[in-house]
Amino acid sequence: MELASRCCSFSQAALSLLLIFLVISHYFQDSNEQIVETLALGSILQPNQTLISKNQNFALNFFSHGPDRNYLGVSFSRNFGGRQIWVANRNHPARDGAHLSFSLDGNLIISNPDQTSVWMSGTSGRNVSSMLLQKSGNLILTHNSGSPIWQSFDHPTDTWMPNMKFYLGSSIFASKSPADPAEGRFSFWMLQTTAEVSVWNATTEYWTSGVWSGHIWSGIPEMKYNALYDFFFWNDSGRPYFTWSERNTTMALAHFVLDSNGTVSVRSWDSVNGWWYVMWKAPDNPCKVERLCGQNGICKSDSTPFCSCPQGFKPFDPTGWSQGDWSMGCVTNLSSDCKYVKEFSFLNNTYYDQGSGVGSSARFYSGHDQAWCEASCIRDCACLGFSFDGGPSNCSLQYGPLFNGKTSPDIRQNFFLRVNYMEQSPNNQLLPNGRKNKTKIYWIFGLVGCASLLLVVALLLWRIPPRKRFADRQSSEYISGILQKFSYKELQRATGNFSEKLGTGGFGSVYKGCLGDHTIIAVKKLHKLTHGDKDFRTEIRTIGIIQHVNLARLRGFCAEDLHRLLVYEYMPNGSLNTFLFTKPGEQPHTVLNWDRRFAIALGTARGIMYLHEECSSCIIHCDIKPENILLDANFCAKVSDFGLAKLMGRELSRVITTMRGTRGYLAPEWLSSLPITAKADVYSYGMTLLEIISGRKNMEVNNSCLDKWFFPLWACQQARQGNFSSLVDIKLCGNFHAEQLKIAVLVAIWCIQDEEINRPTMARVVQMLEGTLRVTDPPFPKSLSFFEAEKNNSEIELSKLSVEEELPT
Repeated sequence: MELASRCCSFSQAALSLLLIFLVISHYFQDSNEQIVETLALGSILQPNQTLISKNQNFALNFFSHGPDRNYLGVSFSRNFGGRQIWVANRNHPARDGAHLSFSLDGNLIISNPDQTSVWMSGTSGRNVSSMLLQKSGNLILTHNSGSPIWQSFDHPTDTWMPNMKFYLGSSIFASKSPADPAEGRFSFWMLQTTAEVSVWNATTEYWTSGVWSGHIWSGIPEMKYNALYDFFFWNDSGRPYFTWSERNTTMALAHFVLDSNGTVSVRSWDSVNGWWYVMWKAPDNPCKVERLCGQNGICKSDSTPFCSCPQGFKPFDPTGWSQGDWSMGCVTNLSSDCKYVKEFSFLNNTYYDQGSGVGSSARFYSGHDQAWCEASCIRDCACLGFSFDGGPSNCSLQYGPLFNGKTSPDIRQNFFLRVNYMEQSPNNQLLPNGRKNKTKIYWIFGLVGCASLLLVVALLLWRIPPRKRFADRQSSEYISGILQKFSYKELQRATGNFSEKLGTGGFGSVYKGCLGDHTIIAVKKLHKLTHGDKDFRTEIRTIGIIQHVNLARLRGFCAEDLHRLLVYEYMPNGSLNTFLFTKPGEQPHTVLNWDRRFAIALGTARGIMYLHEECSSCIIHCDIKPENILLDANFCAKVSDFGLAKLMGRELSRVITTMRGTRGYLAPEWLSSLPITAKADVYSYGMTLLEIISGRKNMEVNNSCLDKWFFPLWACQQARQGNFSSLVDIKLCGNFHAEQLKIAVLVAIWCIQDEEINRPTMARVVQMLEGTLRVTDPPFPKSLSFFEAEKNNSEIELSKLSVEEELPT
């Protein structure tokens, strides 16, 4: 019995093993996959073969997205979801049955079954000896000596892996969709000049990391608290690059990826739950991605998918749309000759960006109701829709391509999108005015009414002088689709009759406002401006086309009667001076740490350099000071009021110095009637840089310590003695970067030299701050000896320092 029992147990065990073997055999027979450890010269990797890295984290194999759409790529192994991190032939799919050959002369070639080449590594005749899929996921071809000749990390697709070199000036491109690895419209750049990460849709930037401080990017403050990754900046043989690595791990499983929806994310493997999770993402809301849903499309961040077509519209490319490629947007058979009656889809809590496309614009009208607004859009075949918020002057007609449509309960605006009535289905939600079931009689009455209205309009236009008609038409247009023309009433309403003042400067007062689409703006009312309307528009057009990450963006203007106003993007953190200086009785602001100060100084220098050297014409700012350096939500520096010196006109004074600059920042040539060049801005920047370092005003007439009352003099003295740390703002409590401090102080002293020929250009200032140009010891500015001789006299005539007092700030 015991023997029989043992035989029975053995038989059951053998049967179980046999069943397991059969199941495994059946699985591999179905998958027909073969694991390859290496690929030698002259070998072939077939479609059913996979090359595995030694740590089994990565795989090189073919994958398919449909008939005759086959690709070769490196991916995470099946244990980690199998996501591709590199695709060789992303823009050139291979036909079914394609294979990879490793030729005897050292070339990797993807070939179709008929032997036509689809992709090759281009390494023929370079003494390639072997191919290896490294533990990092890098596919590498090595020389006979063992040195790398070619590697996939040098040709990234949409992923930045740990320890992969990302050279300045290089980029990666997102896939068109999850089902199409071809290069899409979104790109991720490491900018050559600023060493910052920038994400674009074609030619439009919609997210930036901010400048590199040496430890973090200024626009990603959460990097300060990062305990998972280390970032490094290197400069090998004149080719600077960034790398990064994971802390406390050698698995290299985290990765940066630019998704097909335009967001940049860092993903890490959750070994407990067995999935990838997003550690960080930018932009934080996918609807902030520029033109994510294409023309006419609408984005909703909490829906899946994010993009949808409004009622009466359908995807231009239904196949691509269903796969997640929304670039072609939505269309309707809208007749351009007004042959058909038009209706409007009522889009609740929705808006489209105004002027978001080439040729797009908006026209604003006052004193009309919604019915008038609707009728005006119907009469004009070029009108694509309108918005009306219930106010007496908030009728906005939209023209040209519509992009960046967004819907959310937080949006307090409704949009009426024009569609073809003949294509509306019974379930569509139209403009709620009871006109779903039209009759022929209604059509006739409508046509008669329109004809009568046109006749009345024609009679009115006949009675209005031609010059007046031209002015009215011009008042509701954009300037070349770049700047928006506002009426004075619109800005009066947006600012609550100019009730919330943000500040006052030499050129005018600034007020906070809010547009109809809930965009926060800053409105500057210019003082003492006598420019004619034509000259004003010409200068504004010049300022409006200037765009740089470190320049405040001009959104629009108002030139109505004697009113001259400029509309800027709003900066949540205000001006730099409020963080550097605290007036008696004021609540102190957050202390700017050293990294943030240095990033602001560098960003300001880059903005001024752009005005001097990279614009179509050199623009001299003439009033560089902390009050004119604005800070966005991420404390990125934005130089403001550029171009206003030219705009205000020389006729305001006998010499150009009047209304040009502020006491304590004026270059010596202002006081000697010498010609003013861009070097005057360099001097003002040097004075401003000293204030950023020290957190104190250059002019301190009431300081009890009389030998320090003119700070630049004392700063130069301390620099000559090598005592740089004494210049740092005491609020930093000694937390600063010593080498950066020394560079910044020396650069500031070079900038405030008496002779403009001795001052560096702003391009050289940027290079010195970035560390790419060596900073030598500057001479002592001779003009400061005036203050040294008078330092025991606290009653110095301050009028000697400036031609004109600045208005209070």
